[in-house]
Formats: sequence, C-alpha cells, structure tokens
Amino acid sequence: MLFDTLPYSPPLTQNQLYPSVEEARKLAKQNTIKYHDKNKIKYDARFIDSPFKAGDIVMYEEFNYPNRRKLSPVFSGPYEIVIKLSDVNYEITKPNASTKKPTEIVHASKLRTFYPPEELKLSHK
Repeated sequence: MLFDTLPYSPPLTQNQLYPSVEEARKLAKQNTIKYHDKNKIKYDARFIDSPFKAGDIVMYEEFNYPNRRKLSPVFSGPYEIVIKLSDVNYEITKPNASTKKPTEIVHASKLRTFYPPEELKLSHK
C-alpha cells in the first residue's frame, strides 16, 4: 500500500479481484476512525476526572520495587500541589533526587487526597 504496487503480481489480470490502492487506503482509514470512535466511547465511560487542584495536600504512591521490604510505607508525604500541568500531570513539592530540583512532576494516578489524622483529645478526669 505504501508504494502503490502489490507485493506480488495478480493471478488474473483481466478480472480485477483486488480493489485499487486508493480504495484500499480509504477503507483502511474508515476502519481506523471507526475503531478509534468505539474505543473512545469505552474510555469515556470509565474516565474519572482528576479532583486535584493547585494548593491541595496529597500523598504520593511510591513505586513498588521488587526488593522493597514487606512493611515499607506505600505512600510518602504529605506534599502540596504546586501547579496542574495538564489533565493528568501535576507538579508537587516532593524533592527530585535525580535532578536536584525541589519539585517533581507526577501522574495523577500516583496521588491520593491527604486526610489529616483527627486530633486525639485526651481528657483527664
């Protein structure tokens, strides 16, 4: 389809059984668009918009390394969201060890809302 020729000679030249290259390209494009639209409907049905905005306090889900200890914490933080870079990327106040920057860019799937623990009110009677 790239070079407007078939990779082999057609067996019957007088009765053309194969569509022209232009027609095959048009059909391929239509099928691609139809498949894309079908997948978009499935994706949009499950998509949940990210609830975070600049200034929110979040916890960061650490990467699960294979050699991580059993009782290692799953989340680190709390961190503050500095800025929302896109629909799914955020810059948080977690220091980046590799770039030596005070912030790190993370995906929304790695963030959870931070709920501060309730202050324990101990009353002595």
